[in-house]
Amino acid sequence: MKLLALAAILSASTALPARADPYLARCQMGECIHYDQSDRQIVGQGSAAVPGDLVRVTLRSAVSGSPDTPMAELDWEEPSPVQFFCSTARPAFMNGDASYTALDLVTPVGATTMITTMYLRACHPELTTIDDPFSAASSLGYRATTTDRFETFAALIRG
Repeated sequence: MKLLALAAILSASTALPARADPYLARCQMGECIHYDQSDRQIVGQGSAAVPGDLVRVTLRSAVSGSPDTPMAELDWEEPSPVQFFCSTARPAFMNGDASYTALDLVTPVGATTMITTMYLRACHPELTTIDDPFSAASSLGYRATTTDRFETFAALIRG
């Protein structure tokens, strides 16, 4: 009897969705991009030369015409895994071809607002509201860095 009860609890718990963390990434020209982040895991480590954590999150995106659209009304895309290298020395994200692009998280550029917000949410889940991602990054100790491309994770964390 106890075994059946345990099996029922386990199957019910695996059927539940992972804790999601929806947020507004960016609005521009009447289009707002929302993300729903879940399943944050540390999947790798940096090096002595470039310390940090390689973090994988699961993201779903949705588009709306307003930042105030209720989350329940959004039409979410299929989830996909995304990796970020959480490092004040060389913050980066993994591209679709498994290369990495380093990010300058503190220099305000409109084109990098969304990826900066995504990085901060993945690497600093304790942040609940991010009105200005560049100021938030600066207050967390990030500084201006180059936005180089690295073919592999090993190249990214090399000194």
